[in-house]
Amino acid sequence: MGAVQPASRQGAIPEERERKAAAVMTIVFFIIGLSVILSYDWGSPTPQFRQDAGLTILLGILISAIIYIAARYAASGPGALGMGLRFCPECGRQIRFDATVCPYCNRPLP
Repeated sequence: MGAVQPASRQGAIPEERERKAAAVMTIVFFIIGLSVILSYDWGSPTPQFRQDAGLTILLGILISAIIYIAARYAASGPGALGMGLRFCPECGRQIRFDATVCPYCNRPLP
């Protein structure tokens, strides 16, 4: 009987991306919700929004949009210092795009 080879991490890469996307969306909705909560006048005897409620909510939406766009750009764009990144098909780790051998598992790359 042969030794069992460890499973490739290729299936884990989309799961990791989905987890990161879900975390970004959670942060975005948290900031928008926080801006709505901060726009409410909590000291008022009757329920009402503050005078600057529209600006507060708009600022929350703007900050959320910037975070969302930055996260999308970071996930699909080139890596640090303009170097493109890719994943090793054997071990699934992120490596430089121009690498010919994976530095982690020593697998030759196409």
